Amino acid sequence: MSPTFKETIIKTFRQETWKERSTRMLPGMAFSAFTTTVFVLVSAVINNLFFPDLNLGVDIRGIIINLLEYGLVLALAGTIVGWFTEEYMAIFGGGIVLSLLLFLSNLVLAWLGGGGIVSLQSFFTALPMMGACILLAWAIRAAINRYVSISRQEDRKKRRTQTLQLVLIILLVGLIPGVFSRFGVSSEYAIRTLSESLDPATTYPPLESRFPLNDVPGLQGHLGQDYKFFTRTSPEMAGALDVTIRYSDGYTITCIVPIDSGSASFLDTCNEGRSISKP
Repeated sequence: MSPTFKETIIKTFRQETWKERSTRMLPGMAFSAFTTTVFVLVSAVINNLFFPDLNLGVDIRGIIINLLEYGLVLALAGTIVGWFTEEYMAIFGGGIVLSLLLFLSNLVLAWLGGGGIVSLQSFFTALPMMGACILLAWAIRAAINRYVSISRQEDRKKRRTQTLQLVLIILLVGLIPGVFSRFGVSSEYAIRTLSESLDPATTYPPLESRFPLNDVPGLQGHLGQDYKFFTRTSPEMAGALDVTIRYSDGYTITCIVPIDSGSASFLDTCNEGRSISKP
């Protein structure tokens, strides 16, 4: 007779003590937090390194928010992946929990920002993301298993060498996706087009047709002053960037910038401040 769901849960909790599980939970938490930190930092500066002429700024506030959001979520996920005794439970259970945590964190951020649309998009994004989260849980578990195997290595020299190899692999897991956060051709073109639109020497098309000046009345008086771009993927529109333009005197506007060829010359969704306001 097959065990009931309750019996399976009880068995799962009784398979090991917390001390036995902690040998996997702690490295799982540490590896996940380290990888996330590398990814967030690299993705935050990669475009500045590749495109030094685009007036891109480093969004310290955004980095901190991403580290708190994704770092805490993935550290918790790594702890959960390490908690399970059975491999298949760690991979599938951990992957499902990770996707739920990411979904809930997006909901919280959307609620704090007052964005109902973001919440709906987060739901639909979470569905296909579950497969990626299961794959990520597998990678975390593989790193944990490798760490446990290394810790049992009696030869100190081999243990140091294998530990260094594991750290380098974990570093690459965060580094490579961060490098791929680099602008594509369309995103680069959109930012360059927006930069040209802010040039006071640009007379055609007229400024009134390029920006909704009623929503950003201070923009015209700031043309020609120094500014920085701060970009992020737009949660409001597919295939677009949220671009914050911060001038040297602190004046700030944010626009939704389509990355389709030519569309960045004419913007109809802008407002003053560092985020897109909901009507």
